[in-house]
Amino acid sequence: MIPKLIAMYEEGAITAHHLVVEALLLIDPADPSLVLDQLPQDIRERMLKYANDFRPGKMRSNYELQPAVDQVEAAKQWIEQRRVREEAGKRFLRA
Repeated sequence: MIPKLIAMYEEGAITAHHLVVEALLLIDPADPSLVLDQLPQDIRERMLKYANDFRPGKMRSNYELQPAVDQVEAAKQWIEQRRVREEAGKRFLRA
């Protein structure tokens, strides 16, 4: 499903925000990497911004469903942890 959504985004059929929300809806909080590993970095960054702005029960959208709190939190933690690992790797390579 994620490759299809990415293709739709790249073709201009859906927006980056739409891709973020649809991807969040597919996340298994027990293993968010199944979805997040497939997303481009720029989409993960948009997802992190969405997660930081997320207000359970207070978000308004034209989409039928909104992601659950555990899906958003799992994505946020995974993206932040990956960012830390990538920064550590860059520092190691520079040393």
